[in-house]
Amino acid sequence: MQNETSYVEFACTLRVSGYEIPAALTLPATHAATLPAAILLVPGSLFCDVNGDFPSWNSFPHVYAHLARQLSARGHAVFRFAKLGPGTGSVAVDPEQAAKVRTWDGRLVIAEAALDEMQRQVSARGLSAERIVAAGHSEGSVVVSRLAVSHRGHELDGVVLLAGPSIGILGIMREQAWIGVAPEELDDVRRRLDEAIELIRRGEPIPAELAQGPSRGASALATMPEEARRYMREVDATDPVSLARSMTQPVLVVQGGNDDSVPTHHGEALRDALIARPNGAARTSYRFFSELTHMFKVLPPGVVGPAAFGYPGPTDARVDEAVDAWIRALELAGPRHEDSALRRPRVSS
Repeated sequence: MQNETSYVEFACTLRVSGYEIPAALTLPATHAATLPAAILLVPGSLFCDVNGDFPSWNSFPHVYAHLARQLSARGHAVFRFAKLGPGTGSVAVDPEQAAKVRTWDGRLVIAEAALDEMQRQVSARGLSAERIVAAGHSEGSVVVSRLAVSHRGHELDGVVLLAGPSIGILGIMREQAWIGVAPEELDDVRRRLDEAIELIRRGEPIPAELAQGPSRGASALATMPEEARRYMREVDATDPVSLARSMTQPVLVVQGGNDDSVPTHHGEALRDALIARPNGAARTSYRFFSELTHMFKVLPPGVVGPAAFGYPGPTDARVDEAVDAWIRALELAGPRHEDSALRRPRVSS
């Protein structure tokens, strides 16, 4: 079980494309020179800091710090980093270069740089890892799926999709349209949202009348800066199910049944697409925990709405236990990707 003596943590800076991004490397407090895995933990959407908190929203679920420390307490190195945006600690030191990475493709560029930095940070401490794993939460699961099918995918021994969506972000918004809306208003809210979504997908302006009404849905899209709408259009055009079908690595899907942001059917769709791959059943694992939220927590009675999203308690131990067990079961026989500085060649017995 995680406690303050079960891990050690090092603050780092991820420098990429004109940005300095806060990052952290977490290691088990007691470890051998070779760790079971080095895990790259990629954050989801919204403006979260290195710990998985949302300071600009005054919301502090601490989800990535909890998960990293719990996994390190089980023996793994975990490297995590903040998102770009207000309150996250990310700083644009070269505005011209920084503008080029504030895109959907930029998230892949940052993930690739984080993979390199993780290897550098672990190797600098005289450590190696048996396996290299990329784990992404929510929108971050789509990022690691893109990483897995990219030219860097051969470096990954496995991929973990944590509460990952199976459709684009605008479709996710439509699924969430009912939240906080009176039943008699829902049809109108959905109609206006559908109009705004189609305009964004076509790259057309959103008329001012669609900005009227609740701050969610069409109003949120209409009042976004154009850069943000362009980003959402790019994210929405990526099909997570198609990516799943194209991945060659072993994949673990983890899904909570009390997830209002990315409900159960998304995890099931990703699972089914992964199983449909050649030899997919042998390379796909699925863990479902009915009580867990989007942040993989069990909520105390009466905690709902924004308080539920930002509930600060630790991620449920069943999640890090499942990830740890899956990593340790990954097949080590056969060809190894020895191009990584993290891997020391294994001696045959």
